[in-house]
Amino acid sequence: MGVGHHEELDLCEECASPLEDGICRSCGLGFSDGASPVGAAPLGRSELSRVLGRPVGARAHGSYALSMQQEEGMAPLRKQIELLVEQFSASPAAKSRVKQNAERLAVKIVRDVGPTKAAIASVAQEFLALGRNLAEVSLCISGVHPRVARLSGLVVRVYVRDERAEPDVLVGSRRRGFVAYSEGLYRRLRIPVYCWDDGALVELRNAVLCKRGNPEKRMRVLSPRRFRLVLPEKTFQLFRIIEEAKLSGAIQLGEFAVEPVHVARKYSIARLPLTEKFLRETGYLNRVNARYAALLRERLADGRGRMPRKLAEQALTEACSEEIPEFVSDLVADKYRLKRSEMSSLVVLPELEAWRLADTVS
Repeated sequence: MGVGHHEELDLCEECASPLEDGICRSCGLGFSDGASPVGAAPLGRSELSRVLGRPVGARAHGSYALSMQQEEGMAPLRKQIELLVEQFSASPAAKSRVKQNAERLAVKIVRDVGPTKAAIASVAQEFLALGRNLAEVSLCISGVHPRVARLSGLVVRVYVRDERAEPDVLVGSRRRGFVAYSEGLYRRLRIPVYCWDDGALVELRNAVLCKRGNPEKRMRVLSPRRFRLVLPEKTFQLFRIIEEAKLSGAIQLGEFAVEPVHVARKYSIARLPLTEKFLRETGYLNRVNARYAALLRERLADGRGRMPRKLAEQALTEACSEEIPEFVSDLVADKYRLKRSEMSSLVVLPELEAWRLADTVS
């Protein structure tokens, strides 16, 4: 009858038999409350509150549970996330929040894509959702993983006048390494290019461009020794990593969606003064704005590797063509003597450069 004065027995969670020195004689497993066959298991939220003697919020409990995970790959995952986040310019509070959110997301996909890609995809998603543009995110991540921002190499055909001196390539006034292939009197130079090189000036030294054999779609020739890079935005390696994370099936597609509110604010019609003026004069501004927001939200949900700015441009032109009759566009073009080649419905295409500038300064 004096059992009530004895200490409470530890029971096996598998068969409820009493444990002897932490070992169950019935099933041989011997793990009790707070443990598991693979090591210590995190306490529940109420259990942790009792231990600490104070209420524990959902975020604090999530951080605690994440820190208790001892599976292989968690340590390098956290280290990768911390290194990547520190490459960005942000407040300490914002960085701390990004680290927490990125860890939660990365845990879901680390088994499928590995710690490196899981860290890259989750950190990139967090900063994209905060309104950072893809070029900036790629640039920051490339501080740890340069291949993320690298595009397919630019191959140009050149003639070297002095065989005793090696040619040099300058991109944005800085020397850029390359690989040379001999073709008799000519050479082919494979120049590595990155996402931020779009529009950069390239200069050749001790070499001149050949008239044929160069990729015209990726360069705008200014002289035999100088040209500007024209690089396709859809080839970002970062989007490939994010798409691979989506295809792993461990997360919902919406978890990698760019926040529509930030994108709509950044690429607003108000930044296009002539387009806004024409829409206001014809009375279609509100209708186009509403349709543009709806289309943009749909496209951002499944961008298929395209930049938010490109999706915004497509959504705006489609919204105008759907909501504005063709004769209204013709009347405005005639009234202001506008070139039809520079108009898409009432969207003044050269004005979209303001959105591109927003990418470079944000």
